[in-house]
Amino acid sequence: MAYLELRLSTVDAGTQLELVHHMPGPDGIGDFGPGWEFYLDALVASRDGTPMPDFNDYYPSMRDYFTALAPAQG
Repeated sequence: MAYLELRLSTVDAGTQLELVHHMPGPDGIGDFGPGWEFYLDALVASRDGTPMPDFNDYYPSMRDYFTALAPAQG
């Protein structure tokens, strides 16, 4: 089972949000990672009033990058 953790901390005069996706293993990281990138960029675009990103720019093109971040199985 995977679960999400949100951590808020004070940084300078603002607040830092850290999102942690706890997963039982590296399976699926290549699918989850691009989604997180997309949704966080969409959050920034919404806040800044800039154009929304297109998910097709994130997946599947970023899948291999995130898969490579997974720790080696052994």
